[in-house]
Amino acid sequence: MATFKAEVYAHQKKADGTYNIKIRVTHNQRKKYLATPWFVTREDLTRSMKIKNQKYIDYTDKLIRQYRAKCDRLGMASKGMTVEEVVDYILQDKPENWDLDIADYMRAHIQHLRDTGHEGNANSYQIALNSLVKFVGHDSISVKEVTVQMLKGWAEWIASQDRITTGFAPHNYLSKLRAIHNMAKREFNDEDAGIIRIPNSPFTHIEMPKQPVPEKRALTLKQMKALANLPRGEYDMRNGTVNRYNLALDLFMLSFGLVGMNAIDLYCCTDCKGGRITYERMKTKNRRADRAKISIKIQPEIQPIVDRYRDPTGERVFKFHLMYSSMDTFHHAIRSGLKKVAEKLGLDELDFYAARHTWATLAQNDAGIDKWTVHTSLNHVDEVTRITDTYIKKSWEPIDKANRKVLNLVNG
Repeated sequence: MATFKAEVYAHQKKADGTYNIKIRVTHNQRKKYLATPWFVTREDLTRSMKIKNQKYIDYTDKLIRQYRAKCDRLGMASKGMTVEEVVDYILQDKPENWDLDIADYMRAHIQHLRDTGHEGNANSYQIALNSLVKFVGHDSISVKEVTVQMLKGWAEWIASQDRITTGFAPHNYLSKLRAIHNMAKREFNDEDAGIIRIPNSPFTHIEMPKQPVPEKRALTLKQMKALANLPRGEYDMRNGTVNRYNLALDLFMLSFGLVGMNAIDLYCCTDCKGGRITYERMKTKNRRADRAKISIKIQPEIQPIVDRYRDPTGERVFKFHLMYSSMDTFHHAIRSGLKKVAEKLGLDELDFYAARHTWATLAQNDAGIDKWTVHTSLNHVDEVTRITDTYIKKSWEPIDKANRKVLNLVNG
């Protein structure tokens, strides 16, 4: 009789520092390993690489019970089978008897995003999942329930809700579920082997709600000059309003001076040498062959801010990871401080991403920098020139020159 055990192997560490949980199948003294959709970090494991996070223990226990139930149907016939034949039987069980809890699958993906530092993306998926669960009325959702009729009903239901409450447009919700549905099809279907466990493609049979055009969040040159000249409060390092105001003002200027560097990259970056900060942009590094690497020169205007927040341990460039235990608390502190900054500028609101939008807008509209240089400075990739880019050695000088022009504008 085959036995099953969930295991993690130290030598199979991913580039993002996570480990995939495998199910070890042992039969007739031979072993095979089945991948699962769950990834764990060292915090989820004991020193001996045993899973200690109860959530993943529950996930794998449930999966193992399903595998055992399938093997039980073989009865005595399993004795004469090889471990490969047992695994094939488990994975090639009749499609009509196969099912997947798409909600649980989505939860696993959300946890993976959180474990790898993608809090913002994880929160977007969580909002979509919460809406879906509320719409269907139960926490467990079979992938077979995801039909054209269900999707249309969900879209209409979302549209009828108060946008202040939902926060998302229908397109955002459905696009998240579509991404998860496609992910599951890639993992569980094997067209070459003729194994189609998820046969339906409901998203190809509906007209996705139009994605609303995002509001332009850029400040004008006058507003950016005013922000750059706002006075700081005392740096008393208490968690009061003054401290968060200082933090938000400093980080907005820091992001702007580093060509729109995102908060998560400020929090995580580790390379600062020769007066440059070099990092791989978290948002896109896993989708690009060059790992979205970019290097920005530290200009004199922002050097005092860089010095003020330098990590004394040398583990990272900045000490934000010592000040805040997670990206959530870091984002919350910035958002809180930016409310005060917006108030001083006479704005209704100001979000951190406006630093990036403002740099790009001022670069093109006020500094006269061509769109291609702006595009490169923001670390975007053009699909048309992707192949050409592999032949060209990167130079950071055009970005440095563009940034200097923008900062000259703001500093008069």
